[in-house]
Amino acid sequence: MSAKKTGKATGKSVAKTADKKTGRQSIKAPENKTGTEKPVVAKKTKGEFGVVAGTRKEQVAIELKAKGSEAALALGLELGLASGTIKSWIGAWKTKGLWKPEAKPAKASKGMTSIKQAADAAADVAAKVAMPEEAKKTDQVA
Repeated sequence: MSAKKTGKATGKSVAKTADKKTGRQSIKAPENKTGTEKPVVAKKTKGEFGVVAGTRKEQVAIELKAKGSEAALALGLELGLASGTIKSWIGAWKTKGLWKPEAKPAKASKGMTSIKQAADAAADVAAKVAMPEEAKKTDQVA
């Protein structure tokens, strides 16, 4: 049961101090067991794309840079990451300019090829019409 239901205080006892200017009470924070020294936090080394070295995110970044987005997505799924997470990382790296996707060759549409073929055929017909009569006869004989 919580303190609200029972009315009894729960938790550790804290030293309360009164502020002499305003008269309000505040809670004095306890000192750590070792004294007033703060623990030293090790600096994390930065890896690929500024990501912490050795993490799954860095592994995905290395794979992305080496083999592309599809390979990075496959590796991330193997590492147990969600596909949405991986795609958001890739999008962020792309937006920041850290990674640029390779340019894919443009696909030729079927309509464009038929238009080009028609234009080539028309040019061939026009060239044959412009030929002199003697050249036409030699084409037919050969």
